[in-house]
Amino acid sequence: MKYLVAFILLMSQLMAFSLFDNTKEINQQNLALVHDIKNIIITTQKTRGLTNSYMNGNVVAQLLVYNQREQMVKYIKAIDNDLSEIENSKSFSREADAIVKSVKKLNKRAFKMASGEVFATYTRYIEQWLALNAKIIDTQFKDPKIHSALVLLNGTVLPLTENIGKMRGMGSGIVARGTCKDIETPKMQSFASEIVRYRGEMMGYLEKHSYAALTNNDLQTISKNIENYTELTTSKVIGQEKIDLDANKFFDQGTGCIKDVLKVYKVVADTLD
Repeated sequence: MKYLVAFILLMSQLMAFSLFDNTKEINQQNLALVHDIKNIIITTQKTRGLTNSYMNGNVVAQLLVYNQREQMVKYIKAIDNDLSEIENSKSFSREADAIVKSVKKLNKRAFKMASGEVFATYTRYIEQWLALNAKIIDTQFKDPKIHSALVLLNGTVLPLTENIGKMRGMGSGIVARGTCKDIETPKMQSFASEIVRYRGEMMGYLEKHSYAALTNNDLQTISKNIENYTELTTSKVIGQEKIDLDANKFFDQGTGCIKDVLKVYKVVADTLD
């Protein structure tokens, strides 16, 4: 009898370990998908900005647009691979396929469209990727700590990169042209306001959750870089009739801010693996 009890206990432990390993593997598969969608969001942001810069007179940006489109193809393949390994992912696959088809069509005809329309259309597809990621996070991650961290990443950190990206993208087009149109002023002001809001939300979260890989100096530098870029845009670009800035340098400064924010993304994401 005692051997039977011991056998039952052993089998229970083995089943528990197996269930734990299976849950961990499922989480890893879903995390890979969430992060690869992040990658295509960042690449689409850069494609949008460079396209707008080129279409407003910065000819140097054209080759960079093609480079970013190649990056898109890479991340699309990664997302396809992720979805193929996740059970019950048909609804996610349908949404991802629809966005991919739309983006591919836009890439082919972007240079033949009005720059404002191209900018708005890329923005809409980025919003769709963010919405899909939010759905994946809400349905696939039940652990409250992991879910909370992913909501921060997709609901605050990536919207911060998105608004920096919109300000960088539209702003570089304005700088390349040399003047800010009346229709662009309220849009750029809105991007600046959203950057302030999301930066505050991100920093507020990081004040309550410490990460060894992010020192106070790191956080101060990240926050200050974003603040400086926003102030430069507000004072030298938005509403200005004559702008004396370099479009490529303006774009690169925005990219630097996005890279800073992505450091936060990586540090938080690394704790979830």
